[in-house]
Amino acid sequence: PLPIFEDQVVSDATGSQINACQYNSTGEYILTGGVDRTVRLWNPETRFCIKTYEAHGWEVLDLAVSPENGKFASCGGDKTVFLWDVLSGMTIRRFSGHTQRVNAVDFNDEGTVLASGSYDATIRLWDCRAPIQILEEPKDSVTSIKIHGSDLLAGCVDGTIRMYDIRNGALITDQIFEPITSVSFSKDGNCVLASSLDDTVRLMDRANGGLLNAYKGHTNSKYKIRSCLSNSDAYVLSGSEDGKIYIWDLIEGEVVHQIEAHSKIVSAIVYHPTEDKMCSASVDGSIKTWASRPAS
Repeated sequence: PLPIFEDQVVSDATGSQINACQYNSTGEYILTGGVDRTVRLWNPETRFCIKTYEAHGWEVLDLAVSPENGKFASCGGDKTVFLWDVLSGMTIRRFSGHTQRVNAVDFNDEGTVLASGSYDATIRLWDCRAPIQILEEPKDSVTSIKIHGSDLLAGCVDGTIRMYDIRNGALITDQIFEPITSVSFSKDGNCVLASSLDDTVRLMDRANGGLLNAYKGHTNSKYKIRSCLSNSDAYVLSGSEDGKIYIWDLIEGEVVHQIEAHSKIVSAIVYHPTEDKMCSASVDGSIKTWASRPAS
């Protein structure tokens, strides 16, 4: 069952543009961040905003939740990565060093290392206490970062997907030749999903970089739009510039659902960690959750 039915309008289209949404590791709560420079913690069932986190001087562009849920990281237009304590609402650390806006952030599996990618064409690794390393191979803005085990995956406007082994520094590159807006791993870690500005989402073999499938039908030629896989790795999901959510069959590559989701661009989409649910957010300011059964 796919989450194609609107479940909750967590926030309506009256707020400012949302750039990022994330579930915590249990899927009980949602974090969102956007143009109003705040991060908000929501209970999607009650639609209640539990907490608002304020420290950024510019828009928030990405979020990552630590595996144990007690901390999260945010980054944005103020060139800074913030590490937050969820309960107190206080910043634990502020990581500065990037010289341009920071587009992407993620934790390692242990929650001890943060990676950030920036418009300054660098990826920085931070011990949750101090900077560790700067990776300067990208030739343009780094738009998306994900860590799986010891592998760091980065998507870049230079059209290249880079996979670093952060234990030994080994680097594997795959050329897409189109600006990349979103990268992620499949749940089993064997595949890489990448969105690019040629209206295409691609599935790549992690081991050899081979193209396994390409997914089209949505509109993505101008904006950073995120894609993801369902929990079972059976479906590919993406936002779109036409306000819809598109769902493809991973193997067949065919569109199986188009959901009329938001009034403007669907900028962020994230799948629930354990259930067939998802959350989407839009530049119209709205945040919605979706379920596999109609709301009663």
